[in-house]
Amino acid sequence: MIGQVFLAQGDITQLAADAVAFSSSRALHGSGDLYGSFVTHVPGFADAYAQLSALNVLAETGETFWLTLPRHRVVVVAATGHIADAAARVVRNAIQRAVQELRAAGATQRLLIALPAFRLGGGGDTRDRLTSAVAQVRSAHETIQELGEVDVVFMTYTASLYRIYLEARRQVLGTRTATRWPDLEQALASGSCVLFVGAGLSSGAGLPSWDQLIATLCSGLGVVPSPTYDPLDVAQWYRDRFLAEGLAEVLRSTFQGAGLPTLAHYLLLALPLQYIITTNYDDLIERTLTALKRFPVTVIRQEDVSRTGGAGTYVVKLHGDANHPNDIVLSRDDYAAFFEQRPAMSSLLEGLLLNHSFLFVGYSLRDPNFRHLFSRVARMLREARRPAFATSFADPGPAEELVREQWRRERLELIPLHAAQAPLRAVAAWEFLDALAERVTLRTPPLVLADDTPTPPVLGPLASLLTEAGNL
Repeated sequence: MIGQVFLAQGDITQLAADAVAFSSSRALHGSGDLYGSFVTHVPGFADAYAQLSALNVLAETGETFWLTLPRHRVVVVAATGHIADAAARVVRNAIQRAVQELRAAGATQRLLIALPAFRLGGGGDTRDRLTSAVAQVRSAHETIQELGEVDVVFMTYTASLYRIYLEARRQVLGTRTATRWPDLEQALASGSCVLFVGAGLSSGAGLPSWDQLIATLCSGLGVVPSPTYDPLDVAQWYRDRFLAEGLAEVLRSTFQGAGLPTLAHYLLLALPLQYIITTNYDDLIERTLTALKRFPVTVIRQEDVSRTGGAGTYVVKLHGDANHPNDIVLSRDDYAAFFEQRPAMSSLLEGLLLNHSFLFVGYSLRDPNFRHLFSRVARMLREARRPAFATSFADPGPAEELVREQWRRERLELIPLHAAQAPLRAVAAWEFLDALAERVTLRTPPLVLADDTPTPPVLGPLASLLTEAGNL
């Protein structure tokens, strides 16, 4: 699979990538919002960058410096100069330097390099943003074609910049031909879609899958994992032997503050969603929403349900949270009593299903979490007459259409994410979510009065008047 140029919104410093780039002045000064975010969220950056600044050098335009930090590999790029030259040069140099350093250090896997929107802040290309973005996207695309298995994502820090980069990518690479899901896109664009998130979304951040978690419990019990064991029984055995506190400690040590949000997190959670329902125990969803400046309201306990219904972004953690051991749902007894002991959660689900479509991401169709939830949700779906969607990496072979028809009868439309090899599954998910985010964004009115983006002829006079007023 050839390298891809992805676009996402949010804080670059909290993204799980093989390398991230920092845009500096030629004098290597420390200032601006990007600098503040790196200092706050990237351990060791402040000291390492201060050492660079202390050299008192005047870097060449596009010159790169490599920092190896505890959780990040950072390329510092001196980004300045004429727009037509510098925008392309800094992108090319940042990618090439990152790949060179990573390969030299022994990295053989497909790489993801994260770049900021270079030179588009105050004092940069503020009146030539589209021209600059086109140069950067073209440079990234051309560079990764020469490097092999390398993907690039531009992380834009505002919604307006995201739209500008979408237009730039369209101008460079043309219109996407990916399969469309119009009912899902419409539900998202209208704010009537609820997201269900499973463990598969967190696996890209290095967190364990359902099977790996059960294997950890088996190890604690002194038994060899076996496909003949029911996962819920294994969790029940662990709870019976080590009590609820012992089971909660495993979850806390495994999930608490672990990992960084992935590109899939950023692409998915930038969609216009008000309710995100998850069976995950980690806090990657909350951290991603914070990086997107959406500020989540977490719903874990029965009494938390009363906090929903306003204008917030609600993260409903059906099976609890690693930070709240008394509310964990994992063992067979927990599952059996789940809805009976949480009537408010059940009522919330039923209420949402009446006028929302559901999108399941990160679940295997054989996942006990998914099977348990869907057995409850399926009845509601049939009554609500609203479609639900689920991404799936399953390859049923000749039975694919039969499997899809089986789930279609349950009002669930499968969205196949085909990837011949497991390492490419993340890229397949990014491609789907990137295309989905683009199409949903383009359903909303464009930034027609921005002075560096195309203005429809009918609005030309208004744009001219506003420009004149701004110059008075």
